[in-house]
Amino acid sequence: MSKKTEKRQKTRFCVTIVTMNPIQQRLLDIAQVENLNEIRRVDLVKRVGCDYPSQITHHLNQLIKHGKLVRRNGRLMPALSSHQGLVRIPVMGEADCGEATRFADGRVFDTIAISPTLLSVKNTSNIYALIARGDSMNRANINGKTIEDGDYVIAEKINGYTPNDNDVVVSIIGGLANIKRFVRDKLHGRLLLLSDSHRTDYAPIIISEDDQFQVEAKVVDVIKGIAA
Repeated sequence: MSKKTEKRQKTRFCVTIVTMNPIQQRLLDIAQVENLNEIRRVDLVKRVGCDYPSQITHHLNQLIKHGKLVRRNGRLMPALSSHQGLVRIPVMGEADCGEATRFADGRVFDTIAISPTLLSVKNTSNIYALIARGDSMNRANINGKTIEDGDYVIAEKINGYTPNDNDVVVSIIGGLANIKRFVRDKLHGRLLLLSDSHRTDYAPIIISEDDQFQVEAKVVDVIKGIAA
């Protein structure tokens, strides 16, 4: 065998592996739950860790050029991943199932990739994940699944969402996130965030109109954590 033929055979099966730019990945993660067209470039600079707004424009154009972002209904949205049809869900940090003690600052910490057949929600454009902490919601039934410490709780941001009694929600109290069952106490004109646990010593969180409180999203699914 000639050296030329041997060289050609050795290089025939070379594969180039391309890793996505980290700034572009962060932009994709944000686009999963927010409309990039409504976020100022200067704010995106801080959130993705680059230096100039012009860099944001460049990376957005690259994502559109390569089919990673698509324009749909007036917003930039991630295209469905072609890699085994998996859906990428941004992980926005952790949320307490007990007293709200963890900050909800809107940053994307990680992403999980999951088959859409394992999700009960069909529209994945407005969902994100939180890692549940604590055991105060371990009796809650979300499509037949409980919420235990370390599970990924899938939350859906719904425009104009007004929670119904007994909805399991992600609430923000004074900038802190938690997961609770929502109930209106009409008799006393207040809102209650209730635990749903095998333990009986969890007191309700009682909300007045003066509290810094908002319902961030509805819990629509649970991805069970991996046992150690």
